Amino acid sequence: MDRKAATTTALCLLLLICGAKAQLCALRSQAYKGRCQSMKCAHICVAEGKTGGYCKGRIPYLKTCMCTFNCGGGGGGGGGGGMPVPPALVPPQASTVRARRAGSPA
Repeated sequence: MDRKAATTTALCLLLLICGAKAQLCALRSQAYKGRCQSMKCAHICVAEGKTGGYCKGRIPYLKTCMCTFNCGGGGGGGGGGGMPVPPALVPPQASTVRARRAGSPA
């Protein structure tokens, strides 16, 4: 069991170091009313189209619901959201002198 936990931890650290460039931002929920409860806040934020939510503040009755969303690394706000369109395929150039003389692509 210890080996499994160590492998999982190492994989998580590797993903944190190498992978994620997205930056997480937070805004106050527009729809949440009343005393903040974490699960309710998260559900409301997802319904608003955000990735999640949490309660922010030190005093229980004054906590506010903050919605989280990815705000960085995307190249700036366009209206996208769909699958990216792949570029047109370009045939490879002949890589050897013999192939260029013969007129073949490889």
